[in-house]
Amino acid sequence: MTRFMTAGAAALATSLTLATAAMADMPDLRGTWTGSYTAVGPNRTTTGDIPRFNSAEWVLDIQKQKDNVFWGPSKWRSNATQDWRMLDATGTISLDDPTRISIVESSANPEIGVNALIDARYQDGKIYADFRSLRRGTTYSTVLERQVN
Repeated sequence: MTRFMTAGAAALATSLTLATAAMADMPDLRGTWTGSYTAVGPNRTTTGDIPRFNSAEWVLDIQKQKDNVFWGPSKWRSNATQDWRMLDATGTISLDDPTRISIVESSANPEIGVNALIDARYQDGKIYADFRSLRRGTTYSTVLERQVN
């Protein structure tokens, strides 16, 4: 029994060491990130068979990060004269590859709920993001750059 307990303790210690090393490699994503993009989505206001293209800007303001998970407001608008549309972004940095990021954009409003899934990569100080709307079928890719205050 002691031999198995020792082997179990060694495995646990190895796991904890690997987890600690993985956390040390995590990038600090806190800050305001901005990017612009062209999006495409189905046009549901007319015949529905003509895609709708539009340009917009996105701001991801990562305010809290603990280990490999983070939270912050996500907002976008089609042009500078429009009001920002704001949602929550929760994300995780992959433990096996600290350049891989997954983000869920959601709202407390039950009519909206989960709005989008975003697959991203952190590289050279930028976030390369691929957005997929779960509500309207909109997709886009953008490069987010950290804003320096």
